[in-house]
Amino acid sequence: MLRKRLRDETLPRSIIYSIMALAARFSDEPEVRQRTKEFFELAKFALKLDIDNVSLDTIHASILVGNLCGAEGETAGEALFFGKKFFSNVTSISPHQNSGIAFRMAHVLHLPDPDPADDTITQEVKVRTWWSLYMIDTWSSAGLNIPRQIHDKGTNRLPMCERNFWCLEPGQRLEYDAQFGIGLWGYMVMLARIFSHVQDLHVKLADGELNEQQVEEVTEALADRLDRFLEELPSDLHFTVDNLESHAAAGLGRGFVALHLGYHHYATLLYFQYLDIQLRETPSRTLFVARCKYHAASFSDILRLSHETEECGVIYLIVAHMTVVSSSALLHTLLFGSQDELQNTRKRLCHNFELLLKLKQYWPGVELMMDRLFTFQKVCMQSMDSIYTADRWIVKFLLQHALPIEEEAGTPTGSDFAERGQYARDALSILRPLV
Repeated sequence: MLRKRLRDETLPRSIIYSIMALAARFSDEPEVRQRTKEFFELAKFALKLDIDNVSLDTIHASILVGNLCGAEGETAGEALFFGKKFFSNVTSISPHQNSGIAFRMAHVLHLPDPDPADDTITQEVKVRTWWSLYMIDTWSSAGLNIPRQIHDKGTNRLPMCERNFWCLEPGQRLEYDAQFGIGLWGYMVMLARIFSHVQDLHVKLADGELNEQQVEEVTEALADRLDRFLEELPSDLHFTVDNLESHAAAGLGRGFVALHLGYHHYATLLYFQYLDIQLRETPSRTLFVARCKYHAASFSDILRLSHETEECGVIYLIVAHMTVVSSSALLHTLLFGSQDELQNTRKRLCHNFELLLKLKQYWPGVELMMDRLFTFQKVCMQSMDSIYTADRWIVKFLLQHALPIEEEAGTPTGSDFAERGQYARDALSILRPLV
């Protein structure tokens, strides 16, 4: 359908240039890669010219250009969705409207509700567009530390199975029923719903709104939701090598990997606060620490395997932030874990770092994310008594991936810790030379 619209010259230039800007960075030809920024600027310019066209096309172009802004590390440009700077030179848009172009258009178009004239493909595109905005809002509201704008009331259906979607023909008007199934994207939405509650937990914890017992209760409740999610997945969606290869053969390998990386990332975030060595030792804390380490390690293992399996390697931008969080938990183990954990932890860290270096070739914004990891390393090494996991600093570190992060002051202590610190510095040296 996209190719047909391109041939028919009905695809907006903002979308065409955005696709070119995304594709160019992966080209094997240096002269094509050098034009990435040029295509990006053309996409922004074309979108500005057509910004008053309230349509699905404009929403899709906004999503593409916003992702490109994030890729270039332009947080002001990423405000295409949230802020007041991206279109500040367009006089036809008021500051109030400018607070969320794609979101407002989605509301104006009453997404994801279908029009009577919509065929089944258009209906599904509207559903997928709405949930794409929900996912973007969930991630970016955390990344930029701003309120969410898309609220899930639990009444909108989830995206159908990708295989069934691909089989639809233009003009078909089929009555939607359960036979269409739920696709990978639908299960990702289910996880994002849990993620929003993990975000809320961290913010309340940082603001001192919950006591230790309340935090444990909320953590256990969210842990149960994550466990139920995994238990209720269809057998062909559980992570196994056979399932990975099967999805890869169907052209869904990267989506399958993304689903499971998301699961382990959200779980790592949920338990991360319990790595704080100041917390009172309890059976629950011991369990939560073990789970945090398990999910951080599982994330690293799946990430490595995905890049060893054809058509499965994930190279989208946000996986860099997820990898930094996994690496931070692994780094904490390297510094504070038992001796028998060190060898495998170091191997996983090296695999994570190799991917970060690979992603850095495509996405300039990865540099900022890597700097956050170095800052976390310094904070860990500056104090053996507190890892700042239960305050505003760690919330900013874990969730606000689009913002720079400052160091906290501390005092290095202990000769054993100094040895571990050198071990950590050696592991991190793959990312940049030590000074």
